[in-house]
Amino acid sequence: MSTKQNPSEPINVCIVEDHIDYRTILSDAMASTDRLRCQEAFSNVEDILDHLKEGSNAPDIIILDLGLPGMDGIDAIPLLREAAPQTQVLVLTVFDNKTRVFQALGAGASGYLIKSDDLDVTIQGIEDAYNGIAPLSAEIAHMVFATFSKFKPSSPDEQLSSREIAVLSQLETGASRQEAADALGISIHTISTHIKTIYRKLQVHNVSGAVSEAIAKGLI
Repeated sequence: MSTKQNPSEPINVCIVEDHIDYRTILSDAMASTDRLRCQEAFSNVEDILDHLKEGSNAPDIIILDLGLPGMDGIDAIPLLREAAPQTQVLVLTVFDNKTRVFQALGAGASGYLIKSDDLDVTIQGIEDAYNGIAPLSAEIAHMVFATFSKFKPSSPDEQLSSREIAVLSQLETGASRQEAADALGISIHTISTHIKTIYRKLQVHNVSGAVSEAIAKGLI
């Protein structure tokens, strides 16, 4: 989760979107609130990767379309996370099919929003992603839940313990690892150990994936 030294500073956002009209609509929506700032806008993945590799300040959030010229958005997610480890990559696209959704979340996306959502929902999703909460459009959340509800229960060895569920519940609210440790009265080292175990049991690679999976399984 990103954390600003000055909470009053706006959340810096980079947009990767090849349709200039929608890019303008989105940047104007962000400009209408003092909580968000459009730092840069790019029409393809290659340009933002070059921008990040040049040592430019990484944004707090990257809003990423999937159907882009050049490199596909799905392939870009792990590269963007490698180039800017502290940045949340939030998918915002027209694609709502199951394959694309799970490919994006599996690649490390912090959330998945659909362009047909109201702009207010999109703006809130950006803020949620910054605060460590995995934003999912309503239809995407329903799809994820419906998919995981068909899975057989995990074996006892793979089920989350009550402590692991407590840790995940803290992270779901946007708490940092230190805040979760303080709330549960345990060390940050213990929190980190629990998180690694949670990732292994749920077969995910980040907090947003763990939260999505846990919600789908009815754990939190």
